Amino acid sequence: MNKESAIRFKDKLKPFVSTAGWPILATFLGLIVGGIIIFASGANPIKVYGTVFEKSFVNPYYLIQTLLRSAPIIICSLSAAVSWRAGYINLGVEGQMVCGALAGIVCGLYMPGPAWFVLITAFLAGCLAGALYALIPTWAQHICGVSMVMSSLMLNYVANYLSAYLVGYPMKDTGATVEAMQTTTINESLHLLRLSPDANFNIGFIFTVLTVVLVYFIMNHTTFGYESKMGGLNPNFARYGGVNRVKVMYMTMMLSGALAGFAGFIEIFGCKYRFIANMFESSSYAWTGLMASLVGTYNPIASTIYSVFFAGLDVGGQALQRDYGLPLHIANIIRCSIMLFVSIDIVFRFTKSRASKKKNQGVEK
Repeated sequence: MNKESAIRFKDKLKPFVSTAGWPILATFLGLIVGGIIIFASGANPIKVYGTVFEKSFVNPYYLIQTLLRSAPIIICSLSAAVSWRAGYINLGVEGQMVCGALAGIVCGLYMPGPAWFVLITAFLAGCLAGALYALIPTWAQHICGVSMVMSSLMLNYVANYLSAYLVGYPMKDTGATVEAMQTTTINESLHLLRLSPDANFNIGFIFTVLTVVLVYFIMNHTTFGYESKMGGLNPNFARYGGVNRVKVMYMTMMLSGALAGFAGFIEIFGCKYRFIANMFESSSYAWTGLMASLVGTYNPIASTIYSVFFAGLDVGGQALQRDYGLPLHIANIIRCSIMLFVSIDIVFRFTKSRASKKKNQGVEK
């Protein structure tokens, strides 16, 4: 490689380093914080981390569990990346995921017809339900000026409580031996094709990978992706360039909601096979996906990598309690520490941007 080629390669690599460098450092610092807590608990951090890594990404059985758990987290991270990248802080991914799962389970339980037709309809219904639910905070902001952050967040509670009522009363499994707020299981013919005989690992993960590729293409190689990115970076420039901000806002939020609904469909038809009250609230798929998207700087590929990493922390974190007697919440502490260090960089860049704007305004005067 000659000198000119090396310079060109360095220039191409610079944007990646600038965006990925701090999240990688934040991950390292988060692991250090976790190591300090593990050491204070009387265990060897290196040995514990070795066990966690082995029982997340090395042992074939636990690797499958990691990939199985990562599928809905990956899709939720894509949902957040699509909206946040465009400047719309959608905190309602969990509620949109619930709506998608509810619409899918209704089709799976009550819709007649061949299995392939019911599955396709359930998938489309799940995506549509998530998209329509995402339109509520979008409409509230556009027409009424209501903060999308607050309205989308509050709608999570609406979706969770409504779903708890539905599966606790009209859709409740009355034939269960144990009283539980859940529906009956869907027919076995509607289960997504398994890729492993010993686990629920299914073809939904392949669909997830294809979705990552599709979203990456939309965000980086389409007019809509360019317009949404410009709207997030500089709304005034986007407006001056002729971008229809209202149209892009509605399309962005519908895509974000549809992805969340798809995540709900994947979990129901690929893993749980029934809807259980508060199943998405307790699993924290949506919030883990939001973290992965933020740490991955809204990049679909980076968000996918961090989604798998966080899923591995959850799966491997169970070994802490089983093998070392350490609390399972150490995995959550590590994840939250990573988020804290990433947030420091975000606050720093925001402060720097505001100072630059004030300086430019002073120059103009």
